[in-house]
Amino acid sequence: MSKFGILSPKYWGIVALLLFGISPVLAQKNLSFSATASSSSSQENHAEKLSIDGDLQTHWSSLSEDKNAWLVLRFPGATEVIKVEINFAPTAVPNETIYLQYLLNGDWKTFHKVENNRAKKIEIQLKKPQLIDRVRLTAQDQKAMEISEVLLLGQQYSDESGLENKPILVNQSGYNLYRSKRFTAPGISDETPFSIVNVKTGKAQFSGKVKGEKGDFSAFNPLTEDEFLVRVKELGSFPFRIGPNWMERVTYRNMIDFMLGARHYTGTVKDIRRISFAWRDGDFFNWSMQSLVAMYLSNPEAYERMERKGQYVSNESFADNYKGLWGKLEPFAPETPDIIQLIHWDADVKISQKLDHEMQKAELAHFLYAWPYLKQWLPQQNFDIVYQYLKDNWEKETVSEHSLSQYNLSKEHNLLSLKTQLGTTKGEMPPGFSVIPNLMLYEVALREGDVAAEKFFAAAYRQLDWMINNLDWSDPMTTKGQRMSEHMTMRAFAYFYQQFPERAPEGIPEKVKEWAQLMLDRSDNLWDFRKYSVEEWTPPGWNETGNILGFPAAVFAANGILEDKTLINDLEMLAWSHFENSFGRNPTGRQFSYKGPEEVEGVDLGWYSRHRGGIGLLDEVQFVFDGSPKSFHYPNFPEAGDLGWTEGWVQFNTAFNLSMAYMANYYTDIALEKKGKGKYIVALTAPLNFDYKTIESVSLKISNQSGDSMMVQLKEDQPLGVKLIGAIEFTGDAIFFENQKLPFGKDDTLTLSYGYGFFQRSLVLSVADFN
Repeated sequence: MSKFGILSPKYWGIVALLLFGISPVLAQKNLSFSATASSSSSQENHAEKLSIDGDLQTHWSSLSEDKNAWLVLRFPGATEVIKVEINFAPTAVPNETIYLQYLLNGDWKTFHKVENNRAKKIEIQLKKPQLIDRVRLTAQDQKAMEISEVLLLGQQYSDESGLENKPILVNQSGYNLYRSKRFTAPGISDETPFSIVNVKTGKAQFSGKVKGEKGDFSAFNPLTEDEFLVRVKELGSFPFRIGPNWMERVTYRNMIDFMLGARHYTGTVKDIRRISFAWRDGDFFNWSMQSLVAMYLSNPEAYERMERKGQYVSNESFADNYKGLWGKLEPFAPETPDIIQLIHWDADVKISQKLDHEMQKAELAHFLYAWPYLKQWLPQQNFDIVYQYLKDNWEKETVSEHSLSQYNLSKEHNLLSLKTQLGTTKGEMPPGFSVIPNLMLYEVALREGDVAAEKFFAAAYRQLDWMINNLDWSDPMTTKGQRMSEHMTMRAFAYFYQQFPERAPEGIPEKVKEWAQLMLDRSDNLWDFRKYSVEEWTPPGWNETGNILGFPAAVFAANGILEDKTLINDLEMLAWSHFENSFGRNPTGRQFSYKGPEEVEGVDLGWYSRHRGGIGLLDEVQFVFDGSPKSFHYPNFPEAGDLGWTEGWVQFNTAFNLSMAYMANYYTDIALEKKGKGKYIVALTAPLNFDYKTIESVSLKISNQSGDSMMVQLKEDQPLGVKLIGAIEFTGDAIFFENQKLPFGKDDTLTLSYGYGFFQRSLVLSVADFN
């Protein structure tokens, strides 16, 4: 057994030898025995597995009509191949041309070509060892393939740096109080006791038992700033903290700093980069605007109180080739919060460059929707020019060449049109991306008195109705196959259902429940990790970092629709397990950021490496998510080490932004508690307590039906609390807070609210609630 309790990959060949009775001297290097085979087609009694069964008298045959025959051998982990041997069936006519390929970022890359072949046996000595987890043999002569045996010779790859992690895998930074908390203990038997140990005292403060190679300590909620670790027998984890809003505490400022640094032209790099608009390497499908708007609407106080690091940058001091790239929108006011500056920046670049790809236009709808909450810092000109631009271009079917990139798949750019095309695993065209923008523009048009408002609602309705009736959740291309954009689909369901409950298409709850059950089915494993499909852990060949980071947004959106409490609780655990995955609870034992240990409080082991250069030049930006475990790391092969593509991407961070926004809204709550005659406590639960040594405060708005309002100041109830409270008085016809008075008639209602727009949380009270 390996140190992680699973048979080490270096022994797979030996096991295969014993099973097949083959001499260890020769066959120990034949890695094919550890593989599984699949193909483009196969004849009866000539299945793919016969190409790797060690018997030259049996063979795999593709169908005679298969003109693009291929055979794929997939290994349990990363494999270093140094030689390939292909044996054709005794009666076969050998293929003249065969390509050997490996999978990288979703595409098959050719690493060797066999041409003008006549031999029944092909031996290929590779000039350079090929490190792969699957190999594809493809016939390029449009003839059937008949192969009796494929031998892949080499050594199982072992990267010792992959063993720097701990045998017990946790969220290295820490866990939120009163939320799901789990760990993974590979190879540990069921019913093995575990304990949560206080690092400072050395004493166990919680205990439980391992089940399914994982443990749950959600019930452990200590009110202390001490560190803890998981102990299973003699094995331990990295230390971690447990605190109120811990995930928010260690990420909120980092999220903003990343967006500031990743700006095109004015961030940490001034260069003009290709495939970049407002953000370096952002492309047209980066979802930055909607992520920033969602962040602000979900928790405005947290972002308004942040230190201002950004400032307006005019392009007048730049070279001539920068003129017109931004600056069409008038500048924001002094002391504007960084998050509003970033929202302004995104809109300014899109308007200044007249970007008219359908997804760029759709992003601007979020800016217009949020205008009532932005206008205290932004000139009215900003709204007017963006609104006119969208009215002129929303239904425009064509797109300007400068708005495109090599990843464009849109057939036309009229956002009122029905969108039935699914994108690829690049993440560029998720189902339902036009639903929320159309509904937002509908609300904006109503606000502006536009008689044509209904056409936007009709387009959104038609789109979601199509999704309900046509999306097949079992097809990964409707879920995890959309990579970092998957959250768009479930968020569209939630927005329509919650904002327009009386007008939403039928079947939303049922469709979402189907999705939820499938997500749970695909997550029944030692990592609580939602797999790509039954067979595949991750999208084959891709750096899927943003998918893991964005999945919680989809979960929290779905939970706002579901009614089954058990289903909701199980899904909520999945949201947290994916946060845990990105912070070290994964087969590599590493947090996804190369600079994690220096940038994120509590992180011990960051990602193996970072990509220097690249289109985005993001390697020096704060809080880059560089990489995540690949298919050959799962279910538990840390020996694979630093393999597969590694590179930060704005799209990964914006997926995380959206998850954090949806999480903030999901847990925000307002309550009223009676403390005596006419005396009441207002309590707000929201992620605002980040500094445990400072008593935080927040202003909560209370308004009556007439539109009169007052602000009630709430403060933390304790240093490690998750609630902020304030005392009010009710006299029968008015509410009092300090020297403020708000009239409250017997037939009146009061609304207490936090957050804005579709993320506003409200408590509506009548006189009866005070009696």
